[in-house]
Formats: sequence, structure tokens, C-alpha cells
Amino acid sequence: MAEYIKTGNIKLLFCFAFYLAWWVVGFNPWRPIRGLKSGWLLIPAVILGILALCDIWQGLDFSNGLIPGTALVFVGVASYVALLIISSRKLYRPVTSELFIIVLWATVALLEINTLVVLGSIAPWLGWILAALCLVGATVSIVCYLAFYAFDGMAAFVDGAIPLVLAGILTGCITVFSA
Repeated sequence: MAEYIKTGNIKLLFCFAFYLAWWVVGFNPWRPIRGLKSGWLLIPAVILGILALCDIWQGLDFSNGLIPGTALVFVGVASYVALLIISSRKLYRPVTSELFIIVLWATVALLEINTLVVLGSIAPWLGWILAALCLVGATVSIVCYLAFYAFDGMAAFVDGAIPLVLAGILTGCITVFSA
């Protein structure tokens, strides 16, 4: 099971790399390259993301690890719905796919950590530390998501890149422990 998580996370890391490359090229504050000249980078990102999720899903164990896996799925769905309503109706932030991607990544990362604890690949104390880091990363990513349209130029560029970099670092950490 851990092998599926590792393989899926490696694909996910490449997905993040293509997504970040698209961001760097398409949202460069000095000379952005728009349209298909940069947008093609999203094609491998989406394909790798879907393949990664398929692999990871095969490796997940919904047993009681740190928290029951089904509870994590419920919290992930409820969090997305709540954040969608709050961000769009209360904060008037345009809805983009990034909100879904952030919540999906955080939910899957927590499910992976939970599975690694169930499998005995990591000790529960390390699982709690990784879970806390993922929650901090997700929180920072949501703050960046909500703040994005308040920035221009370099500030917007950096703000948009932070969630991708954080997700990549934390996914890399989980991948190391899934070996």
C-alpha cells in the first residue's frame, strides 16, 4: 500500500512542477506568456495529477490510524463547501479551481499520513507532526488564495506560488516516509 502512495506522490511532485512552471511563465510580473504558449504546461499537470490520485487512492487505508479515514474525507468535503461559501459569498472572492485543489491536496495528504501510521511505516508521533505541518500548509495556502486579488505584480506572483511550493515540500516529506 505504501508503494502506491510513494508512486502517486512522485507523480504528484511532477504535477506540481508543471503547475509551478506554468505559474512562473504565465504570471511572471515582468513578461508573462499567456495562452497556449504557457497553458500547455497545464496538460501534463492535470494528467499527472489524475494519475497520482489514482495511484494514491489504491494505497489508502481508511482504518483508524490517527483519525478514521472516513472522518477525514467528511471533514475535507465539509471544509471545501464552507470555504467555497465563505470565500465567494462573504468575501466576494472569485471562485477558481485552486480552492478545490488546496482542499483536495490537504485531505489526501492527511489520508496518506493516516495510512502510513496504520501500516506502521511511521510512528504516530511523526504522523501528528506531519499532519500538523500539512494543516499549517493548507491554512497558509487558503490565506494566499483569499488574498491573491488584493495584490499586484511581484506580490501576486509570489502569493500564487506559495501554495504550490508548500504542497510540493510537504508531499516530498510524506514521500520520503512512504518508502
